[in-house]
Amino acid sequence: MSSFCSVTADQIQQIVGETAPRYGLPSGVVAAVVQVESGGNIWAWNPEPKYRWFWDVRTNQPFRPVTPEELASKIPPKDFKSCRPDIDRDVEWWGQQASWGLMQLMGAVARERGFTEDFLNSLHDPAANIDVGCRHLAGYVKRYLPSYGWAGVFRAYNGGPYAAVHNSNPEYPEKIRSALGGSFPNA
Repeated sequence: MSSFCSVTADQIQQIVGETAPRYGLPSGVVAAVVQVESGGNIWAWNPEPKYRWFWDVRTNQPFRPVTPEELASKIPPKDFKSCRPDIDRDVEWWGQQASWGLMQLMGAVARERGFTEDFLNSLHDPAANIDVGCRHLAGYVKRYLPSYGWAGVFRAYNGGPYAAVHNSNPEYPEKIRSALGGSFPNA
């Protein structure tokens, strides 16, 4: 992991410019997501306690559905594990329920997309965050662009698959469109 305590906007743009094409994404789209999600602040962090999707880091598959009682608890279920046995389970549990860094990736989504650092706060590293964020966004481009256009892709990025199909967060694509200068790229 690189030292990133003082990263400039130009350095972020350079990382976006190097990373986005590797995933077949327009750099401008990734830059717009960064702008809308974090304003370019690498330290952006948002706890989202109502988030219900968890990733099992030991089996590399979705964690079982959690009960309402488990969600209301201050401790994770006994069968929820962290990356290593010497790291408290609650670090992973609460980390998966927060969005991190430039592209405001949910911790569970980062795990699902292959982020394997021991601690999710490593997503504050701009290069790591943009890499995982591009991987995640590219998955939604492949899945939703043909049927739902860029607006569907951005709804999914911000609100998950349900949002792409049911238009449950129509304001989010408009924020991205504005950050792109008023129009989406050609599909």
